[in-house]
Amino acid sequence: MTDMISFVPTATPGAVADPSASLAQNFDTFLSILTAQIQNQDPLEPMDSSQFTEQLVQFSGVEQQIRANKQLETLISATNSNAGAALSGYLGQDAEIDSAGASFGGDPIHWKYYLPSDSTSTTVTVTDEKGKVIYSKAGELAAGTHDFEWDGELFGGETAEAGKPYWISVVAEDANKKAITPVHSLVTTITGVDLTYGEPALTTSVGVFAYADIKRLMRNN
Repeated sequence: MTDMISFVPTATPGAVADPSASLAQNFDTFLSILTAQIQNQDPLEPMDSSQFTEQLVQFSGVEQQIRANKQLETLISATNSNAGAALSGYLGQDAEIDSAGASFGGDPIHWKYYLPSDSTSTTVTVTDEKGKVIYSKAGELAAGTHDFEWDGELFGGETAEAGKPYWISVVAEDANKKAITPVHSLVTTITGVDLTYGEPALTTSVGVFAYADIKRLMRNN
């Protein structure tokens, strides 16, 4: 799973300082100091101009780097736009996403879990954002992929708060009491494409996910 977006956005758009403006201010300050030094230098011991030349070269190098970075940003933006247009074909498609977490909006959350071998004991739990177990039930024992739908039910019969993130966890062990490591995934429908995170992301009713988090697309029933 990528670190950019794991169902809850980890990056949001924001204003970034213009490096060109900062460089211009520093250059103006440099020229002011240089002019004052030249005006007040000792005629019998003139200043070494090689230092000024070196600093001018450094300013020029930084300016070229800033220009190159801007051109690269433009290229990346164009690439993301093209990728966003391509991803628009995913709209309305069901997707299996590499995520154990999802945002509960009132409708059931559909998870899958894969057991690499048979289990003698399997427990499926749902935890909240504080790591507290709020629901659990016995899981499947046979090796393979299994579905788990959670409708927000909590211990005591109450319903989970909508708009909050929740996580699935599956604990299983074999006949030798050795832990089995399951693989979790989330099944949801892609509803939009988001280009505000630095790389294309896909929006769903249960969160925003990086394109790299998609394991497979499935035909809608």
